[in-house]
Amino acid sequence: MSGRRVLLHCNAGVEAGMGHLMRTLTIAREARDRGWTASVFGDVDAVGAEVLRRMDPELELLTVDGAAASLGDFAELGRDADVIHLDTYREVPDLSSLAVLLSNMQDGPFGVRDADLAIDANLASERTFASPERSRSHLAGIDAAVVRAQVLAQRDARKTAAAAPRVLIVMGGTDPHGVTARVVAAFDRVPSPVEITVIDPRRRPDVLSAAGSSRHAVQVLGFVEDLPAIAASHDLAVTAAGTSVWDFACMGLPMALVCVADNQRVGYRQVVEQGLAVGLGEPPHHGLEERIGALADLLASPASLARTAAELKRTVDGLGSWRIVASWEQLLTTRPSVEPPSGLVARAANVDDGRRLFEWRNDPEVRSGSRSRGEIDWRSHTDWLARSLRNPDRRLLIVESDGVPVATCRWDRRSADEWEISITVAPESRGRGLAASVLQAAERALAAQPPVRMVATVHGDNVASRRLFERAGYLPYLPADDAGFLTLARWRLS
Repeated sequence: MSGRRVLLHCNAGVEAGMGHLMRTLTIAREARDRGWTASVFGDVDAVGAEVLRRMDPELELLTVDGAAASLGDFAELGRDADVIHLDTYREVPDLSSLAVLLSNMQDGPFGVRDADLAIDANLASERTFASPERSRSHLAGIDAAVVRAQVLAQRDARKTAAAAPRVLIVMGGTDPHGVTARVVAAFDRVPSPVEITVIDPRRRPDVLSAAGSSRHAVQVLGFVEDLPAIAASHDLAVTAAGTSVWDFACMGLPMALVCVADNQRVGYRQVVEQGLAVGLGEPPHHGLEERIGALADLLASPASLARTAAELKRTVDGLGSWRIVASWEQLLTTRPSVEPPSGLVARAANVDDGRRLFEWRNDPEVRSGSRSRGEIDWRSHTDWLARSLRNPDRRLLIVESDGVPVATCRWDRRSADEWEISITVAPESRGRGLAASVLQAAERALAAQPPVRMVATVHGDNVASRRLFERAGYLPYLPADDAGFLTLARWRLS
């Protein structure tokens, strides 16, 4: 049990929508599962309060009606909190005077504010991260997407066969442009039979009318407690480009997206441009009906749907909430420190460094922290060195102090924007407090344009290495694997 407390601030209801609340509830559940006490605070109307009660009846809700929350509200309600987490587009007072860790969820340019930890969980947000200088630490990109336990429970669910493709239509609680009814009616352009489920909490007359006159079998549901369980039985979701996109992606449910709000435009365009969903348009939604009709080809191709489902599951791993809460826990004990510039310099390794690298690699202490702990023979080492020097996706460096080699660093490219680091300090240079300066020199030598995610894999028992990267701002990225190795990562943002 951690004995820690988090105050989570969001606003939700018929007018504000439920996206912020759903994300907040998911993070609160992750924190409570890890031993935290959690409270939700904000302008949450009766509908939002009922959603919270249904989803997590034990979670404390502290409401502020209508008016913006004041500094006094935050100070009073968060007086014994370790973390205040903000997930709102509304103005929030300057909370820097409060002795808490400030965590902030931003969506592109919306909700940006000063914080200790800033999170933008939109696809490719590492390329568009707004005002990174306003935060000490960052979680960026789709790996930070907050995915509910209900979704994870459906991630590996098996679909039962159906006579016709099944389509789920869900535009959220607000649907300000009245798109739901248009989408239902537009499916008459799909000639083959389709089974349609519509989620419309308000059960609006235009939606019911479109459903009643459709050529397809249409079922209209109001509020549902477990949307993922319903979604899991469908072949395609036609949905607004909000937070549910990442739920459906994690489940592997192919999507056709409609942008229904200004704050969805950036995310909508990124998802569509990367081929993760079919784009149905932005306000004022000209050509929506024609695009719906064009879905007929996708619905008629089970193979295409299956390929899309697999790609979506690879893209969203469902660990976003874990990354957020684990980052809080780390930052409460180890705040990133800015090391002053050191005199260490990293240069490219060459064949003349072979003997030195061979001896360092076979040092018992080095082998004890490696995945491969056996000794390396000379021939294998020279073959490895030759391959490494030729490899365009590897940067093998020697770090020197006044011209004397004191360490080596290897960067390996794991993807277009991701490099993994491995550091070895020379046996004769240990105990001099050089590790942080070696890491600093190695990062300077990584000539890769932002955004770059720098990744470090260390064994959980290797406390010194773990502390090194934590102090350098690397945050939890993957839990320990079966061999005890965990992964930390830090973004270099533009």
